[in-house]
Amino acid sequence: MFRIKFSLITVLSLALSGCANSSQEMVSISLAPAPYSIQVPSEIAKHLSVEDMALDASSEFAEQVRAAGAIAQVWINYTADDGSVHGFAGVYYFGKADFDKAQNPNEPPLYGSKVIEENEIVLAIAGPQDSIFDPESQDGKNSMALYELIYDPKSFKSS
Repeated sequence: MFRIKFSLITVLSLALSGCANSSQEMVSISLAPAPYSIQVPSEIAKHLSVEDMALDASSEFAEQVRAAGAIAQVWINYTADDGSVHGFAGVYYFGKADFDKAQNPNEPPLYGSKVIEENEIVLAIAGPQDSIFDPESQDGKNSMALYELIYDPKSFKSS
C-alpha cells in the first residue's frame, strides 16, 4: 500500500511539474507613447500590433481625444489567422482631472474604463463589446483571453 501511495505521489508530482513547464511565456508589448506595456502570452503577442492614434492627423476622433486632454492614445490591433487586421482596443493615457472632466455619467465612457490610476494619471481601455470571431476558433479563444487581460491592472507594467 505504501509503495502505491508513494508511486502515485511521485507520478502526480511529475505531472504537475510538467504542467508548470508548459505554461505560456509572457511577452511585453509596448504601448508607447503611453509609458506602459501589457503582458500577454506569446501565442497572443504574435497577433498584436500597436499604433499611435495621435499620428493620424485626419482622424476627428484622435483630435477629440487630444482636445479632451489625452497625453497619449494608442490602438491595439489584432491580426487574425487569415491575415485580416482588426482594431481591438483603444488605450488612453490622461491626467486624472482631464479624464474625470471628459466623463458623462449619462453615457458610456467615451475614452474607456479606468484600469490604472496612480499619481493623478489614468490609463483607460476601450475594448470590444463582442468578439467578431467564432468563440471555438483559435482567434476567438485569443480574443477572449486578450479581453480579460486588457481590463486586468496586473497585466500592465509601467515603463
